Amino acid sequence: MRLDDKLIEDIRESASISQVIGQFIPITKKGRNYVAVCPFHDDHNPSLSINEEKKIYKCFVCGKGGNVFNFVRDFTKCSFPEAVAKVAEIIGKPIDIGSYQKPKVVSKYQKYYDLMQDAINFTSYALNTYAGESAKDYLLKRGLDKDVTEYFGIGYDPKGDTLYRYLKGKGYTDDLIEACGVARISDYGYHDIFQNRVTFPIHNLSGDPIAFSARALDTSQVAKYINTAETVIYHKGDVIYNYHRAKEEAKRADRIIICEGVMDVIALKRAGISNAVATLGTSCTKTQLAHIAKLSTHMVFFYDGDDAGRKATMRAVEMGLMMGYEPYVIVNNTDKDPDEIINEGKAKDLRDMVSKEIMGIEYAFEYYGDLYPFHSYQNRKSYARHLTKLIACIKDDYDRDNFYHELKSRTGLPLESEKIIKKEYNTPVREVRPTEVLDGLTKAEYTILKGMMDSKAAVDIYRKELGFLYNDISTKIADIVIDSYRRDGDFDVARTLDKLDDRNIADTMIRISMGEEISDEFDEEIFRGAIERIKLEIKMARLKDLKDKIVKKKFASDDESDKYLKEYNDLLKEIGGKKNG
Repeated sequence: MRLDDKLIEDIRESASISQVIGQFIPITKKGRNYVAVCPFHDDHNPSLSINEEKKIYKCFVCGKGGNVFNFVRDFTKCSFPEAVAKVAEIIGKPIDIGSYQKPKVVSKYQKYYDLMQDAINFTSYALNTYAGESAKDYLLKRGLDKDVTEYFGIGYDPKGDTLYRYLKGKGYTDDLIEACGVARISDYGYHDIFQNRVTFPIHNLSGDPIAFSARALDTSQVAKYINTAETVIYHKGDVIYNYHRAKEEAKRADRIIICEGVMDVIALKRAGISNAVATLGTSCTKTQLAHIAKLSTHMVFFYDGDDAGRKATMRAVEMGLMMGYEPYVIVNNTDKDPDEIINEGKAKDLRDMVSKEIMGIEYAFEYYGDLYPFHSYQNRKSYARHLTKLIACIKDDYDRDNFYHELKSRTGLPLESEKIIKKEYNTPVREVRPTEVLDGLTKAEYTILKGMMDSKAAVDIYRKELGFLYNDISTKIADIVIDSYRRDGDFDVARTLDKLDDRNIADTMIRISMGEEISDEFDEEIFRGAIERIKLEIKMARLKDLKDKIVKKKFASDDESDKYLKEYNDLLKEIGGKKNG
């Protein structure tokens, strides 16, 4: 069954496309419209344009576009009825799609997710048993009460391989248990990997459970923290701890705080800060930053203040700048991590520290200043080389020029040529929207179609003077526009997109509607000129066809030959006159 067209239209018309898209990604006002970093490709500069008046969006780099339902469907990877329902919920008009929903596609990894969820359920239960008393006491001493442990799913894996035996009792095979990284085989059978450890569940970006980070209770154990080894569902370089919980607040605030470990994220949550995630170590990856940028390009690194933490911060800042993002840093000049600060009862101090971020490039000035004291020319040269490489990545011209002047002032070196700097360091080319140059014929067709979309008068002229276009897709779009006026009395591109199954037609229609080469204001003189251009093109094609027939003698009789010759000569004169005119 299909959702009622009137219901779909009511929801779409009631929705502000910018507000709905803003629920999923950060958007910025630009003139009458909005722009955003496109979530459908590796975008560094805002290339997604949102037209509030027409209720459509378009990425001018990857080409993705559509109406509000198309965005929600593509972003959340749901069905069309589910997208309608999500939009309805956002605008405060919830609907029950019931039988309209398609059966959900079961992930090929579902059995792994199911096992991991059962493992989380067991460890959460075990924490509140007699066996888990020592773990519970440890957590309470760290300030992690029941509310915190339940929110983060924190648990305990008791001694005695109880998790393995529980999962076996649930019917899971040894192979699957081992594949999920919760138990391993030895000469004496299977053993829990995390036994006698507090467990912190790790989820993927969608919120599916995939791994554990576990903290030892026995101080004799060599590794204080261990994580699940790489599995079919857990690839450490792709995972961001707490992403699925933090994403809504991060998008709302257009700011995301990136920490090292789970306890840092938990400490910030206890201080009332919900937009924090962790890279689970100091090795932040490009993949992780690309995922984080979908929530906000305003990424704030809050790593430890020790040497390892400072080095990791600098590495992350450099990576962020080179990828075209806007990295910031929270400087922790104390010898305490966030968990220690809040456990001293200083939640306000932690919040104050988090509020005082600096630009990543400012951090780089100080970091490399400590690394290369200015007691020699060689040190000043090394300092300048590092900083020029990073300054060249800054997108804002004003900021970039100011930091070049700052660097010159600090080093006393004549950093005169930005071109030399960029060439020497091979800094990445900033993404620029490709300018699609339309050929004369295509521009004429797009002018006609844009005019028809905006004016009933244009439709009447088209039907009387032309009736079809040179390109098949353009002709189909013209027919769709005419049908819309006949059926609804007007044309609405967002409404029309709901009923289109042909992606090529939809993309072309959006391209025409959002394109900047053709004015939104209908100009009859320009419109008629475009029609004459199409007529000329059709005649040129006919002339070529006639010439081919005459040269190759493709005719049945002399009379037919004379007929072709006469038509050819008449067209030649007419076209010659048109061109001269």
